[in-house]
Amino acid sequence: MRLVDAIRHRPWLAAVLGGALLGGVIGLFLPIRAADPPKADAVDWTLPTAQSLKRFREDQYQVVRGARYWGELAAAGGRRAAPMNWTPVAILTRPSVRVAVSVAGKKETQWVRLGEALPDGATLVSVTRDRIWFEKDGCRRERPLYPGKPDKATDAADACIGAPAATPTTPAVPRRPAPAPAGKTP
Repeated sequence: MRLVDAIRHRPWLAAVLGGALLGGVIGLFLPIRAADPPKADAVDWTLPTAQSLKRFREDQYQVVRGARYWGELAAAGGRRAAPMNWTPVAILTRPSVRVAVSVAGKKETQWVRLGEALPDGATLVSVTRDRIWFEKDGCRRERPLYPGKPDKATDAADACIGAPAATPTTPAVPRRPAPAPAGKTP
């Protein structure tokens, strides 16, 4: 009798219990099946032709085959320069931008400012904290202050980066913020 009284006072509880019981029975007798995989379209396949597999032109292949790789080719789009007999030793950005350059065979270093000539006649164009850019023979080049390997430093300096700019670039020197006016606080 208690069950009948509980169902009369709470019909929603009876509906929930009945639904759970019905779902459990259905779940036991109807297993879940995986969906069928999609069917692939039947397409005729043929071997590709020899012309479609050819990935190079014969004239380009002969040029590459006849090239001399050791010391003759420069970086892409670049021209080789005469080997440089100087290396950057130090870079100062304050109070003025200057680069210390050591010349092979000499004990003293030479200080060069922006726009001045380096020992081999190149012009110092731009400076950052760890690289310098210079122009020589109508071509812009760069040289790191701390080269990783001697071979890479020489190759990077010999490769032409691009044509020189119409106006010299300014160095990347951090600027000090302007002082706030007196009496005003942000």
